Formats: sequence, structure tokens, C-alpha cells
Amino acid sequence: MRSIKVNRNYFLSFLLTLILISNSFSQDTIPPDFCISSEEYRLFNLISDYRKAMNLNEAQLSKSLSFVAKQHAIDLFTNKPDTNTCNFHSWSDKGKWIPCCFEKEVIDKSCMINKPLEITKYPGVGYEMIYWENKSANADKAFEQWRETSASRSLITNFKEWEKFKWTAVGVGIYEGFAIVWFGEEKDSETETLICGTNERVQYKVPENKEEELIVSKESGRFYIIIGSFASIDDAKLQLVKYNNEGFKKAKVVTKDNKFRISLADYATQELAAEAKKELPAKYKDAWILPF
Repeated sequence: MRSIKVNRNYFLSFLLTLILISNSFSQDTIPPDFCISSEEYRLFNLISDYRKAMNLNEAQLSKSLSFVAKQHAIDLFTNKPDTNTCNFHSWSDKGKWIPCCFEKEVIDKSCMINKPLEITKYPGVGYEMIYWENKSANADKAFEQWRETSASRSLITNFKEWEKFKWTAVGVGIYEGFAIVWFGEEKDSETETLICGTNERVQYKVPENKEEELIVSKESGRFYIIIGSFASIDDAKLQLVKYNNEGFKKAKVVTKDNKFRISLADYATQELAAEAKKELPAKYKDAWILPF
């Protein structure tokens, strides 16, 4: 077999070139005067309140992801990287990031999900949601459209294909007709975000680690999506493990009228519970709502 000799100096030079190219796309720090507008902060709160009502974990307002969102909104409006084949998740060649054309049926999603790593010090990938209209976008219109659209609602609430994800960071950006939200599973090391035109800094506080009660035996005023009823608590607990493994991390046992029922999730209002029930896969079509 013929051996191949590699010049060590050439190899080191080539490796250094790759590192320099990689670093050229990295934004070491977010500008110190970066802030989010009151409208962007409202958008974050609309999403946070909705997730809270759906009994989901609290997510951090991410300065890094908000910076990425704002940069992309500006790029989309100013440089228009979207074309007949490239959609709104595309990026131009006019910034400190890797440009790309994001097509509808794209398999490799690194073009989108790596942008937080390319532009900021955010320690993970991100997932983007975009709203656009011909006039200036605002928080309420963007949120209502997302809430009424199954695909975006699933992204916000970790339903369907997003069930295995847990958002711990959310970034927001609004510019001209674009409103953009980024979701990430990693916490942002940037723990303070300034609200433009104020001295207010939104500071992330790590929630206390309290283990959720898995058995509900007292009335709570909530609405539970019930998938099965069992004669004994032991049988119900066994089924609880099964549904947890299927991705229902909020599943509980509800004890009422001497019956032990499995709740896949629970919500503050009947409307929210009904909305969530619609998003369940077909095999859970027999689920029903129990107020308790």
C-alpha cells in the first residue's frame, strides 16, 4: 500500500486557516448598548404567559437569542435574502454569519439552527419562528397568528414533533414588518436584558427545583386531559411511567370518586385544555377533559 506523506507545516497552516475562517463568523460580544423595545418585551411576555397557562416550564428572556432575532429581522428587511426558492429562514452575505438559502424541503437545518453559535456566545443551537406583514409588525398581531397556526403553536408549546424539546431560553426581535422569536434548550450566560429607553433590566432568576406532585387528590380548579381510568393506584402508577416515556412529562394520576385516572397534561382553563387536546396524536383521540 502506498503511504501518503503530509507536510506538517502545511497541515498546521491549513488548520489555522480553518480556525480563522470559523472565528470570522463569531460575534465575541453583543454591543453594550443592545436593548429590546417595549414591544419586543411585550411579545416575550405574551409567549411566556401562554406557556405558563399551558402548564409549561418558565423560559429565560435571552439577550443572545434576542440579538440574533433582531439581526435576522434587519437582514430580511434590508438585504432580502428570501427569493422564489429561499424562504424567510435564509440569511444574506452581508453580515458576520454564514450566508445560506433555506429551502422549504431542506433536510440540513444547520443554516438556521447554528446562527446563535455563529453570532453570539449562546452555548447551543436555536429554532426560529417568523411573522411578516406589509406594515410595521406588532406583538399582538404576531402572537395571535402564531397561536392560531398549528405548526407555530406546537413550537411555542412543545407539542407534536417538539415534545422532546424543553425551551429554557427565548429571544425576540421586531423590525419593520418582521417579528421573530428564537427558542433554545440551553440557558443564556447573558442574564440581563435592557429595555430600550428605560433603566429597567430584565434579570433571569433560576426557578427553584421543586419536584411536581404526581398524584392529584384535591380540587385545584384546573382542567385535566384524561386518557385512562384504573381500579387501583398501583395500576395507574404503572401506566404513568408508560406515558412519561412517550413524552408526556406533565402526566399525573388524578384520584376522584374512587377512580384513578391518568392525566396527560392540565391547564388553567377549559379552552386551553380543549386547544391542547386537538394537538394530540391520533392514537389519543379518546382523551377527554376533566375539571377538578
